[in-house]
Amino acid sequence: MNVANRLLRTSKRAVKRALRPLITRASSGSQRPAPEHWGLTCTPSGGLALDGQLLHELGRQWGSPLHIVNAARLRENANRFLTAGARPSGPCETFYSYKTNPVPGVLAILNGLGIGAEVISHYELWLAIRLGVPPERIIFNGPAKSAASLQAAIDAGVQVLNINHREELAAVSTIAKQLRKRPRIGIRITVGDGWAGQFGVPVQNGRALAAYEDAIQSPDLQVVGLHAHRGGMIRSQDELIGFVKPVLAFVEELYDRLGVSLEILNFGGSLCPPTVHALSATEMRLNRAFRRDLTPPDPRSALSIETYVALLTQLVHECFLRRGWPPPRIFLEPGRALTSDAQMLLASVLTIKQESDLSFAILDAGINLAESCRSEYHALFSANHCDRLADCVYTVVGPICTPGDTLYWAARLPGLEPGDSILIMDAGAYFIPFATSFSFPRPPIVMIDNGRVVLLRRGERFEDLVSYDDMSPSR
Repeated sequence: MNVANRLLRTSKRAVKRALRPLITRASSGSQRPAPEHWGLTCTPSGGLALDGQLLHELGRQWGSPLHIVNAARLRENANRFLTAGARPSGPCETFYSYKTNPVPGVLAILNGLGIGAEVISHYELWLAIRLGVPPERIIFNGPAKSAASLQAAIDAGVQVLNINHREELAAVSTIAKQLRKRPRIGIRITVGDGWAGQFGVPVQNGRALAAYEDAIQSPDLQVVGLHAHRGGMIRSQDELIGFVKPVLAFVEELYDRLGVSLEILNFGGSLCPPTVHALSATEMRLNRAFRRDLTPPDPRSALSIETYVALLTQLVHECFLRRGWPPPRIFLEPGRALTSDAQMLLASVLTIKQESDLSFAILDAGINLAESCRSEYHALFSANHCDRLADCVYTVVGPICTPGDTLYWAARLPGLEPGDSILIMDAGAYFIPFATSFSFPRPPIVMIDNGRVVLLRRGERFEDLVSYDDMSPSR
């Protein structure tokens, strides 16, 4: 049996080696968006630039790895939400998901433009208030709210505190009574098309209805809203409609059964960035085994911010108009759609390693900074050879001492040398909060704003990594 298994494994490896060049060549036509999609330009010297700043040179100046924020794209995305939401036919209010990219310099810009804060922890609540976000522009969500965070939110008078599950009602009521305040609450529900599990109260079997019945009977709470979050990435109109319609059906049931008329309908986030999508298991297997190119999403196939807002508000208003109800306040909590394409991660090639028929590009950034690349498509560019043909296939890995530190099993790039710079695009969603100091300090964050480079966060130093430790000799 052992001999048979060894022969089978050997045969599989031989087949893969034989097919790999054919499949790699056959997939070379995959068209990814050009750097111009992110506002980058290719200079005559072959370097990618943003607002006149050569990104490869920024790595030399500020160090590598380096997060780079595109202030113009950040403001553009925010203003698109604000403009779409301000239409008389479909007004809605936007609250940025702080967990997506909790960089104070980024959050301050959004606050200054009039974007509210959606927070899920005591720290994020503290940060929003510290940045000057008025309490009426703060939404407090999350499946695990500590007593201290509930007290802080109720005491501050946030716009709405969304109850995650029925059992949480008692804790909120107790703290509200102690503070002699009546917080404005919503209840997070789950419908068939959306996250469930630890999130929200299911509509099925009347459980969400029972939670609302408990809530309206409490003299310590003001029941004003409903919260629903689909999760994942909404890319098409059908996906959006499939999520919104069951939520509206429950709103009607809530009124018909309990007489509850809601002031706020909060539809969460999940609008996809145009240039990112979740990788299927098949895509990842083919990329790894046969070095087949990952298929980039077509930005034109994604719901635009304007279409997303227009369609969602249309569905809500049609429902409320049919019932003869006054229109509600519609809340959105975008994360990815606001900041994903407004940030990129620059990394340097430390060395090239040849192993059999594989070429490894070993970077100074790996899963410690770009974990999302293991499950999502993120475009990859050479920052200093954009004028060259991307005709070499590399396995792109990081510096962490584990085989799991593989960002791209096969990525097509120009020929690389040590010292070259690589750009990982759409790094403005979950790259920062998921980053670790696994063997390496976390990098600085700079912002390019009208041609100026501004430091938003200095890089970690070795001393920072042990600043909470007692370094004295053992006693």
